[in-house]
Amino acid sequence: MSSDGSSSQAIPFDVPSVAEMSALLAQYEFEKLAAFGGMGAVYKARQASLDRPVAIKILPPAFGAEPEFAERFKSEARAMARLNHTNIVTVYDFGITSEGHLYLVMEWVEGHTIHELIQKGSIPVRKVANLAVQLCDALHFAHSHKILHRDIKPGNIMVNQEEQVKVADFGLARPITGEAEENPYGTPDYAAPEIMAKAAVDQRADIYAAGVVLYEMLTGRVPRSPRRSVTDFAPVSTRWDEIVAKATDPKPELRYQDVREMRTAIMMAVAQSSGAPLPVAVKVEEEHSRGRGLGGVKWAAMAAVLLVSAVGGAWVLRSVNDKVSEAGEQAENGPAKPRKPKKEKTEPVDEPAVPAVTATPAPENPPKPAEPSAGTPEPVKPAMPEKPALTVAPATEPMKPAEPAPAPMPAADDPQAILASLEEKDPEIVQLIAGFGTEWEANPEVNTSLARKDLTGKYIPALQRSLAGLATEQRDHVLSEISLVANNQPLREPSDTWPPVLKQLRQTYDAQVGAIESKAAAAAQPVRAAQSAALAALAQKRAAAGDAAGARRAEIVASALSKVQSAPSLQAIKQAAGGF
Repeated sequence: MSSDGSSSQAIPFDVPSVAEMSALLAQYEFEKLAAFGGMGAVYKARQASLDRPVAIKILPPAFGAEPEFAERFKSEARAMARLNHTNIVTVYDFGITSEGHLYLVMEWVEGHTIHELIQKGSIPVRKVANLAVQLCDALHFAHSHKILHRDIKPGNIMVNQEEQVKVADFGLARPITGEAEENPYGTPDYAAPEIMAKAAVDQRADIYAAGVVLYEMLTGRVPRSPRRSVTDFAPVSTRWDEIVAKATDPKPELRYQDVREMRTAIMMAVAQSSGAPLPVAVKVEEEHSRGRGLGGVKWAAMAAVLLVSAVGGAWVLRSVNDKVSEAGEQAENGPAKPRKPKKEKTEPVDEPAVPAVTATPAPENPPKPAEPSAGTPEPVKPAMPEKPALTVAPATEPMKPAEPAPAPMPAADDPQAILASLEEKDPEIVQLIAGFGTEWEANPEVNTSLARKDLTGKYIPALQRSLAGLATEQRDHVLSEISLVANNQPLREPSDTWPPVLKQLRQTYDAQVGAIESKAAAAAQPVRAAQSAALAALAQKRAAAGDAAGARRAEIVASALSKVQSAPSLQAIKQAAGGF
């Protein structure tokens, strides 16, 4: 956990020392005072029974002395303990010390707060989007359990070493009732207007705070009134301004009504920004034309990185020596480049070498005497009558193996061959497929990853609770199950040696997984149908424009997409078409 206080600051209340806390909560091995503030202190400790690091937050004794507050604290702690989600700090236990300190035992997160990341400097846009999406996931889970955080701010959002968001400090959390409260709460810069006005409050207050956090991650500062545009401080799309403006609208009815709407808008902003390879290609070509030393392998590597990152990995460079400008001009101007090869064909003057290989000029030249002159450059022409004698025989032999050449013709219409060269020949469709994938990931009804995470967040704690009272061999089965689930590995088939409690938990888990997959499959049908229809419409448009080859490519992709059972991607489409 990160500190919100330091040794140089005055301690706001009589914070117990590490030794004093060890005496108050002997079941934990206290290591250090990690943070403190006006509302409490946080220690890093170790839970000896399970040998795991934990964070223990205590509140000043004055709070514990108020029966009404203490009772509300306990009910809210129980509610938070039910929020088992990968993006929410897990609550393990709660209680009150003999000295009257209310305390929470939580998951210890090794990392930094978003506040600290902002203080270190600008955060890349893609990282901002990733963190914001995870924040939305955490809030959606809390809201779906009727819990309002009420104090979302960068200092309460941890980011661990795997770039995973962990929303912490639900100390002000309340059930979502939609009722007004007498006393304003939270941090003023992130508090929604209805909070400060003591009006009715619901999940849209958390959405407002999330919008402020998003603005601060993008710009490095909190918005002031009147709010300046995100683009005033960061070179990003105006789409981010639209998201922030909607999330932080002073009127709750004009904000996103559900945090999943905000999540989808963020995903689409990423998709739109990554779906414009041409400006990047043009910029790289300009750098190349200025001769800034980007030659050979360095130039090819930089071009590859920029283009692949620009379209989310969808583009593939044709060769190390291809210039990015060719890809940009072909995407925009179509047949503008092919004009150069035509000029090159008309420029060569050494045409005699071509008729020398053909059989037709051979019978015209035999009448000429083939005088063997050995010095002058003129005898090169008489060499033409001599070659027919040598070339006629070999010419017939190569022609025989060349006869099977018509066989490759069907390959030009072969679905696998067309899909194999799709990145090179049809970047428009490749980009369309990438958009399909983004749309799929942003749809919580179709993308099961979030539901599976939620289920895992419930299954693992249930398995951990089942360990009590089991024999060593039975515990090993449960611990193995925990390890496999936590690492997203295939689970083993139930065994007769399993303890009954594990069999029962697995049966429940499998049933819930089946329900998730069944619901997602039903929701996926109209989405996949709409995507296939978009490809079919593209095929018709191309056919009407006389682009038969382009229309055929769109038809093949549409046909293969209809067979894909997972999230749409180029690789999945290739596999559906015949096993790439």
